[in-house]
Amino acid sequence: MTGRLLTLLLAGTLLAGCVTGPPAGPPPPAGVAAVARDRVYLTLPLPPAYPGEKEMAQSIVAQYGPRKVAFDALVSLSPQKVTVIVTAPAGPRVAQIDWDATGVRTKTDGAPPPGFRGENVLADLVMTSWPRTALEKALGGRLEVWDYPDGHRKLVRDRELVVDIPPAVRDADGSSKRTLTNHDFGYTLTIVSREAGQ
Repeated sequence: MTGRLLTLLLAGTLLAGCVTGPPAGPPPPAGVAAVARDRVYLTLPLPPAYPGEKEMAQSIVAQYGPRKVAFDALVSLSPQKVTVIVTAPAGPRVAQIDWDATGVRTKTDGAPPPGFRGENVLADLVMTSWPRTALEKALGGRLEVWDYPDGHRKLVRDRELVVDIPPAVRDADGSSKRTLTNHDFGYTLTIVSREAGQ
């Protein structure tokens, strides 16, 4: 699949919340992503402050209503810097997102799909992977974060489920599968991850 075709595909499907912002309205400022209606924002911390170092390859299927699109990502996490390289499945690079103490920088190969924002990709990553206290701080109290002993995480507004992230399911090959469903924006991400060295 060519980069141009992938760009058209991403634009046509909206690539759910991981690539586009909310359905309407102007995008939030740099370093901030809308994660629910009524201007519920997640502010990305500077530096990222991920608790540890990890590298992983991910295969992601984004579904927005009846539309689906698949893409891959190489993710590098550390306290000082996060890098996400987005590619077509086993294909060309679409974008690179770098996040450190100076902010978020997104470089796309070719024209980006309308609404593509590195902050949205990073917000989904923070919601699934950052510790509860860091996520609560990034949300600024606009949503409650409910973590369960089995790894299930829910983001809640006044007892209304906004984002649901069931626990990861481990496969015999060492990969893990996790799903994020954003009920406010109507998208689901199915993420299969494999850490480097597995």
